[in-house]
Amino acid sequence: MRGECNINSYPLLEINLLSIFHNARLIVEEALRYGITIDGVTKVTLGDSKIAKLLLKAGVRGISDSRIDSIRKMKEEGINTEYTLLRLPSFSEINDVLFWADISLNSELKTLEELNFYAERMKRKHKVIIMVEMGDLREGIWKREELEYVVEKVLKMKNIELFGIGTNFTCFGGVIPTEEKLEEFVEIVENIERKFSFSFHIISGGNSSSIPLLFEGKIQRKINHLRIGEAIMLGKDTAYRNPIKDGRTDTFKIYGEVIEVKEKPSVPWGVINENAFGHKPIFKNRGIRRRAILNMGRQDIDPNGLFPEIEGIEILSASSDHLIIDLGEHEEIKVGDVLGFYLSYSSLLQAFTSPFVKKVYKEEDKI
Repeated sequence: MRGECNINSYPLLEINLLSIFHNARLIVEEALRYGITIDGVTKVTLGDSKIAKLLLKAGVRGISDSRIDSIRKMKEEGINTEYTLLRLPSFSEINDVLFWADISLNSELKTLEELNFYAERMKRKHKVIIMVEMGDLREGIWKREELEYVVEKVLKMKNIELFGIGTNFTCFGGVIPTEEKLEEFVEIVENIERKFSFSFHIISGGNSSSIPLLFEGKIQRKINHLRIGEAIMLGKDTAYRNPIKDGRTDTFKIYGEVIEVKEKPSVPWGVINENAFGHKPIFKNRGIRRRAILNMGRQDIDPNGLFPEIEGIEILSASSDHLIIDLGEHEEIKVGDVLGFYLSYSSLLQAFTSPFVKKVYKEEDKI
């Protein structure tokens, strides 16, 4: 059973640019109803220039990415916009941050002092967004007295502009943004602004996990910015993994080629210990099963984040270079066939990162 792609190099990631553009435009327009601007996050796509261009065409305020190398690549490819570095700057990349990124997220005073020192030497002004910890336990300043101290120090820096304040949800602790959480965040922002007689240009209320509140019209007052990647790329929010209303989920599909089809026992035989990845697998005896191996593995995808296009196929596991699947009742599948799979965020991230996955673009001429 051959897939629709007729390109004979696999694994292959098919990118539906029209669907990505549709999602970006949908979110941008919904946000504008409430005075909120959107930064398009390109980190899962490794700073893909075609995707970055269509995000800007859809109306995003700027591009955000977690890697300086990706920001540099997009700039060198002539994509002119305001770039935000999402990952906190490392000392080892301070000069590159100042040269390539217009804005960076920060939570450490020492890093901010380094940015200010080198920005002065480079005769540059750099914008920063201070991150506030609201419970997810990734980046951010938790203690309110520390937050006030950092703000006070940054306001005195000659080469650093305190451009915004932000927070993050769902990335580490799985804490979702609720109305109450965002209200608490807004109160912190207002206290800072009152104390220092200062107004933030950007008050960033989170990422794709804030999409449900956005579409319900429940984003708290003063929040005027969101950083959106996964909701655009996959058409789902990251709080509940629900499809966005009127969004599209047919954005990406990966194809692999079948390189073996055999009937085999469902349980290994012999002395069983750890597999190649240090796990001791557990098997259920289902008798002799018709199985296939595809030419992609953990160097290319996260097997737990693949969803077969064909119903009745079950993904069993993957080694570095092989994906093992149970074919169920599909006796028509044979060696040389190409099978398609939809991807989760983690699997998409690996597919873009892998140099072994060929990328092809679809529907570009319809945008």
